[in-house]
Amino acid sequence: MKKSMIRQAQADEALLDLGKVLGQSMAFGTVAGRCSAAQAAALGQARSEKTYRRVGLTWKEFCPKHLRMSGTQADEIIRLLREFGPEYFENTESVRISADTYRLVAPFIQEKTLRVEGETLELNSANVQKVAKGVRESQRALPPPAEPAPAALLNLSDRIDALYRHSMGIAAEFREVAKDCRQPDQPPNFHAMLRSTITLACCEMKRVSLENGVA
Repeated sequence: MKKSMIRQAQADEALLDLGKVLGQSMAFGTVAGRCSAAQAAALGQARSEKTYRRVGLTWKEFCPKHLRMSGTQADEIIRLLREFGPEYFENTESVRISADTYRLVAPFIQEKTLRVEGETLELNSANVQKVAKGVRESQRALPPPAEPAPAALLNLSDRIDALYRHSMGIAAEFREVAKDCRQPDQPPNFHAMLRSTITLACCEMKRVSLENGVA
C-alpha cells in the first residue's frame, strides 16, 4: 500500500473515532447548552492535539466540515469547559442557561438542584432566574468599595511599598501569560508578542535605574 494511502486511512480512522465521541450524525445546537460534557472534552482534545491537521485543514475549516459547527462555536464550548468544568454541560442538559446566568447560580447548584438558604429547588428556568435575580440584587446592595487614597497623600515609604507589590503582581501576570503561550493550541506569534513586551518593559526599567544611578 502506498504511503499516501496509508496516511489517508489513518486520517479517516482518526476522524471516525472523533465522530463517534462527538456524535457527528447529530448537529450541535448554535449554543453550547446542548453539548454534553464528553463532547466538550473531545472538542478540547481535538483542538489541543490538532486533529484537523491530519486531513490538511485548519481548525476553522475542520469544524464546519466535520463537526457541523463553526470554529467560533467550538471555541466557546471549550472555553465553557475550562471555566466551569463538565458540570456546566451536565447541569444544562435540560435547562437553557446563559453563561452569565450560570456564573451567578453555580455556587447554589448541587446534584442538579438549587440549594438556597436550606431550601431545595428544582433546576428549571423559572428557579434559575429567581436565584440569579436574588444574587444580582444582593450584589447591588453591597456598599461600593472604598476609594483608594491618592498617591499624593501617601508618604514616600508607602508609595515605594506599593510599587513593590505592584511590580510583583506584574511579574506574576507575565508568568501566567507565558504559561498560556506555551500551550500547544496557541499561535506561535503570541510567544513573540510576549517576548517583545518583556523586552520593552525591561528596557524601561533599565532606563529608570540609569536615571537614578542605581544600575
